[in-house]
Amino acid sequence: GVKGPQLAGHYLLKCPLFDAKAAVTLFFVLSGYVLTLSIRREPVSFRGYANFGIRRVLRLYPMHFAATLLAMAVLFWVRKNGGFLQGLPEGMDPGFLHTSGNQTTQWLRQLTLVMPGMDSNFANPPVWTLMTEAKVAIVFPFIAWGVLRLPPWFGIAMVSLLVLGSDWLDHHTVGTVALLGQFGLGALIARLPADTFAPFGRWKWITWSLISLVLYSAVHFRYSVPNVWIAYYLGSFGAAGIIIASIKWDSLNQKLTALQRFFRADISYGLYILHFPIMLCLRKWSGETITSLSGPLLFAASVLLTIGLSVALMFVAERPAIELGKRLTGKRPTPAP
Repeated sequence: GVKGPQLAGHYLLKCPLFDAKAAVTLFFVLSGYVLTLSIRREPVSFRGYANFGIRRVLRLYPMHFAATLLAMAVLFWVRKNGGFLQGLPEGMDPGFLHTSGNQTTQWLRQLTLVMPGMDSNFANPPVWTLMTEAKVAIVFPFIAWGVLRLPPWFGIAMVSLLVLGSDWLDHHTVGTVALLGQFGLGALIARLPADTFAPFGRWKWITWSLISLVLYSAVHFRYSVPNVWIAYYLGSFGAAGIIIASIKWDSLNQKLTALQRFFRADISYGLYILHFPIMLCLRKWSGETITSLSGPLLFAASVLLTIGLSVALMFVAERPAIELGKRLTGKRPTPAP
């Protein structure tokens, strides 16, 4: 019969709320919100733009460099030892394994995140979201300043155009531009007046959250609608609703804040960017033979190794780089926990 863990895994893979692209959509909207808060006190000037850029580079790149070096070591080792006998899933098969030579130019492109010709599937496929973040960071200050400093109607109109024009932008510009509306929605959340949801009681918030979850799950059905961008942006509005509830619903906000204080550390970036090369390494090391015993053991090993390396790099690279960015741009460093 079907075992409990297998049934749970099947459910998680098929449940609309656990769709990977939906999670990325939530991440992009949340990123727009957080980045807008980070720039709201910066002057609308070259200095303000440069300060934002310095902090963004030091936030994204140190961990990305570490993950790229890890992926490089793993992939050279895997390729030297014959690659994988069994094919990897579509979108998760590093292009480097199907090449010869060192591919130095492409490795250098991987490090930049923004250089034309960078192949996001070359070494560490999850890096495509970092490519998006890095490219969006080039223009995002102007979107955030437009939302924050100009009349509300301007910000709403600008983001509406980005949302409604996403399909056209996807076909006539760099694909990343079509995602700007998701970051713009996050910027609009940062502009909301503090008392916007003051009249909301418990049941209104429950209704709001349920509607948001339904919209958020639309991303899962992106290939069942006439245009994928309809699903992506319905999901984006749902993600915005989830974020608003997390911020403005006092009961939920208090629980999430308590959870954050309990863990005392955020290793989500490390978990996201490091898990793939670690899983590839363990797959090759195991001989690609998965049994009822080795499967759970390999899963546990990948989780423990990813968490351990994420924690180590958080102290060695991630936190020091973030604090350096704050010091270089005149922001108050974060107090030690």
